Amino acid sequence: MQIGNENYEILVKREGETGYSAFCPELELIVRGTAHVQVEEKMKLLIGEHVAKKNAEAAAAGGVSKN
Repeated sequence: MQIGNENYEILVKREGETGYSAFCPELELIVRGTAHVQVEEKMKLLIGEHVAKKNAEAAAAGGVSKN
């Protein structure tokens, strides 16, 4: 997943018969669920929240973020 100039990997892994996990190594985040799409979408949401927070902090500090 690319946002601005930043790349965020999303690795999805099946766990057993009914579980999935998604991992973002750049942010050291992991989510678990029962469907591939569920964990992938949740991870995209968390990455989006991280980028928004980073942009808000940069704006508050008077800097300009490229994301």
